[in-house]
Amino acid sequence: MSTREDQHFTETRAARLIAVGNRISLQAAATEQSFATELERIVGKAVPHLAKDRSNLVVLGEILGLPLALTGRRGYLSRLMHTSNVAISMLALGYGRRMIHYRRLYAGISLVRSLLLSLSDVMYRPFVSTLSRLAARHSVYLSASTITPHVQCSTSTADISRFGRRHSGKVFLPDGSGVYNTGFLWGPDGSLIGKTDKVFLTDNEKAILDLTAGDLDSVQVFETEIGKIGIAISLDAFTPEYLQKLDNLDACIVIQNDANDQPWASPSKTCDWQPQEWLNSVLGSVQDDYPHLHYNVCPMQVGNFYDVTFDGQSVITKKSDRNPDPYCNFVGNDGFVHTVTGKAMKGDILAVSPWVIEDPIKTTPEMSLAERRKALEQVARQLLPGGARANQYLESVIWADVDVPVA
Repeated sequence: MSTREDQHFTETRAARLIAVGNRISLQAAATEQSFATELERIVGKAVPHLAKDRSNLVVLGEILGLPLALTGRRGYLSRLMHTSNVAISMLALGYGRRMIHYRRLYAGISLVRSLLLSLSDVMYRPFVSTLSRLAARHSVYLSASTITPHVQCSTSTADISRFGRRHSGKVFLPDGSGVYNTGFLWGPDGSLIGKTDKVFLTDNEKAILDLTAGDLDSVQVFETEIGKIGIAISLDAFTPEYLQKLDNLDACIVIQNDANDQPWASPSKTCDWQPQEWLNSVLGSVQDDYPHLHYNVCPMQVGNFYDVTFDGQSVITKKSDRNPDPYCNFVGNDGFVHTVTGKAMKGDILAVSPWVIEDPIKTTPEMSLAERRKALEQVARQLLPGGARANQYLESVIWADVDVPVA
């Protein structure tokens, strides 16, 4: 699915924005090498669509490196489990000695936090090294997020033996007690341009994973040859305070790495229809309230991970004075109104990925909104573990050629 803009600016930088929505794979986590191969497969989905006449920005989903927690012999029992809680318990058995070390080092931290700190090297090193290499191989800007502490690199033989992988030559150790949901941006030469910690965490990120919130005052915007880029991971892109921060820093492109952890075609915790609410971020971020924010790129990682489901539609949007195309929308939606403010939203949806089935309105336009949503919600339930369509989520690649205004 692709589109080319019909509006041109006096001073612009040509780019192709690409969002890859992959299906999370537990099986791919058996070894570091198998997960590196999985990352190559995911990035490879974008490769046939790379532009030759402009720079490419490839954006991947949220917590993309999560399966790395299960790699190797320490994760073997966890990979056999059926629920996330039991899998975490089994994982703790393999990392018990390290967990004791970090609970002594950082008094008062939770068991889950000590486990995540124990996973620092295996969660960080393969993820960062592989995606850096792939950015350089394909000469693209590349972004993804994962769960990780802030780290420091050690080449100490003792540290490698105790906390790392043999013969790796280095090990990444926590540089403090915090563990974050961090978005990364690599340049076409493979260098790390910058990273951003998620500021506004979900209830599950706080209660189950005990993640650390990022500092809004520390959020940065990254200057690139295609313009200034800001990272707003999932809930951050819904939050006016965060979007205002990016706008104040003159960001033009918003990267919204995402992995929505509930059924897509269904009510959310705060809205009677989740896809309608999702417009608050992907379209809401390019409203006139934020004059510098022109584009939003939101890839959705999907799939069942034990008993946790990730579901959604990837989308690329653009600021404009036009009313959005009513036929280019998330499934089950009705119009383009911000569900919190009640304001009508303008802008262009440049590309949106298909869901598992089409919205019934396309084949049966006389269906009521309630009937459409009921049919879609039935399929969403079937996708859950044990359902008739369990884990049959669609992977997707969408892209749009854009002309980014120069600030």
